[in-house]
This record gives sequence, structure tokens and C-alpha cells, in this order.
Amino acid sequence: MLRSRAVRHILRRPCAYDSYRQSLRRFSTEHPLGLPPNSPPPRSTLWIATACFGTLGAAALAYAGWDAYNNWRNLYPLEVRVDLKAGIGAKNKGDSESSAYYKRKAWDTAITLPLEVFKTEPYLKITGIAVDLAGDLEEDGKTQEAFALYSDALNLIRNGSPEQVLSGRERLRAVSLAVKLGQLAEPCGLPVDEEEKILVFAVEEMLKLLKDAQGDKSQPLDFFHLKLPSWMTKTDVGVPLQELGDFYGRAGKLEYAIPLYIQGISLLVPEDGVKLLPEDMCQAAHLMNNIVELTVRGTPTAERQLYAETWAHKALSLLQAARKDTKEPIPICELALCAALFNAGMLRELSGDEKRARSFFMASFQQSKSYGVEQGVAAAKDAIERLNAKQT
Repeated sequence: MLRSRAVRHILRRPCAYDSYRQSLRRFSTEHPLGLPPNSPPPRSTLWIATACFGTLGAAALAYAGWDAYNNWRNLYPLEVRVDLKAGIGAKNKGDSESSAYYKRKAWDTAITLPLEVFKTEPYLKITGIAVDLAGDLEEDGKTQEAFALYSDALNLIRNGSPEQVLSGRERLRAVSLAVKLGQLAEPCGLPVDEEEKILVFAVEEMLKLLKDAQGDKSQPLDFFHLKLPSWMTKTDVGVPLQELGDFYGRAGKLEYAIPLYIQGISLLVPEDGVKLLPEDMCQAAHLMNNIVELTVRGTPTAERQLYAETWAHKALSLLQAARKDTKEPIPICELALCAALFNAGMLRELSGDEKRARSFFMASFQQSKSYGVEQGVAAAKDAIERLNAKQT
């Protein structure tokens, strides 16, 4: 059964995480969600690279109030502006080495200055330099340096002055940095228990942010009717949920992974009557595909198979509706459809309905072929050949 979790296109190389470990030790030493410390197996290469929350990059890093230095003259004091200007100029000229040098100088200077010189939301502005530089380092293949810089930025926020009350956007930056560290955990050699802790922190801090934003903290969060503040997007909320869900999915912990996916679906596909964006519908279908795969992993019971069928039908319906509302193909929709059709075929095959199974596999084959998903083509072809062998 195929799971359409995104394949992260990042370099697999050793990565220093000493500064991250220092920050991690200040998190709860016990599991914040009361979950057992079982370690999941390493990520496997999946045949379908569905675009999803976890691959949104810049959006997942919560650039609120940053905007790539467009307002740097107003945001930063003179001591920082000089090197920033030089770094921006070098970047524009294609000189990445000089750009990194000057941006690093700007970061080193910024973290030594009193917070007062940055006026409002100082941690958002200061860590913005680190986020921008770390992004450049990732582009240059320097994953180890990028990881360390993201870690330093998170440390700065979590070890902030007790007199400085963090704004919502600064707390969101901490969440996003934690998610980024989780995404880079495997290529940077982070132990799985520490990956779990940082992703749990991201989810818990996001839930606290939502609680604070809704006002009445005594009421449980209702993801179907969630009202987000202007500085927060569905992506900001969905990224931590999916990343932690993927983590537990790799460990085979359905009881932890599926509720996280369902919360993400509730956020993307709210109550009836609300106009839905095609991208949101397809992202929800992607999460439904994940639930299908987890539910039938191993030897499923009849009850679990029926549960998986329900989610598979919902995924296909959402994708069909989303594609009707778009003039041009949307990558996440087209790729999620490859997996949804294949999963539907596998479920029909498990039920003994080989005729419909073949139909779904053929549709998945054509969809994968038309969109250039080679592994999807191979998976559907193998399934069809398996059915042919049964007949002969």
C-alpha cells in the first residue's frame, strides 16, 4: 500500500547538532505527550513524491514580518545594516561566498546588541537574518552549517530575556524553526528520540498559540471552526501536525499518527458551505492517503479495511472536486491522485474485487505516466501483472 508522504530532497550528510542538543535539554525530559520512547525505523524512499506541507520551505519557516530584507533599513540598527547591505548586494551579484560572509557578520553583531535597539518583535528580526542565511546555505548544499544556524536561532528565542514577552509571530518562528530541524533530522544524523522531542515541542507550542489566539482557553480547540489570527496561515498550523504524524507513521504508531492527520484534514476541509481552495483540498487528500496506508499496513482486519475504504473514497472525491475547479494542473493534486487511485486498487484487490482493482490500477498507471511519475508507473504496472498472473 502506497503512502504519499513527501520525499524530502535534501542531502544525506553528517550534520553537527551540538547547539541543538543544548536547546533540546531545556525541553521536558519526559515525553510532553506522555508517549512511549520507541524509535521509528529510518525513512524509506517512496515511489511517489507528493508535494505537501512538509515541502513548503519558506512558508514553513514563518517569514511573517521579514519579507527578504525589503524593509531592512527600517528594521535594523546601523550596526547591522552595513553588513546586511553588503550581503544583499553580493547575493544579487551571484557571489554566494561573500554574501554568506557579510550576512554571518550581521548575525554575529545582531545577537550581541541590546533587544531595545530592534524595537518591536526583536527576536523575529534577529532570527530573520539566520533564517535567510541558513536558506542560502541549504541552497549551496551546506546542510550541516544550515542546521547549526537554525539551531542557534531556536536557542536564541527559547533562551530569551524573561523580561521580553514574545509576540505570537515570534513564538510562531520558534515553532517553524523546530519543524525545520525535524525535517533535517535524518540527513543531519539526529537521534530519533531527539527528533521526536523537537517535533512534539513544535506541535505543543502551536496548540498553545491557537489556544491563546482563540481567547477562551477553557474551550477545546475546534479545528473545523478554527479562526486563525491574521499572521498565521493553515500551512503554519498544518506543518507541525503532519511532520509529527509522519514521524509516528514511520514508527507504525497508528494511535498517534492518525489523530494528527485528522486534525490537519479538519483544518483544511472545514464545515460545509465554506469555499475551499483546490490546494487545500488536495493537501487534505494527501493526508487521507496517509491514513489509508497506515490503516491497512500489515494484515488488516475487516473493520480496518472498511475504515481505509472510507478514507480512500473521500480522498478521490476531494481530488475530483479540486481538479474541476482548476484550469491548470496543480502538482500536489496530480501526484496525490496517482497514490489515491493506486490505494483504491489495492483495497479492491484485498476485498477480492479484481475487476475494479484492475480498473483503478490502470487509471493510476495512466495518471502516473502522464505526469512523469516513474515509480508510480512501475508500482501500477507490477500490480496489473500480479492480477494477470492470478488469472493464468
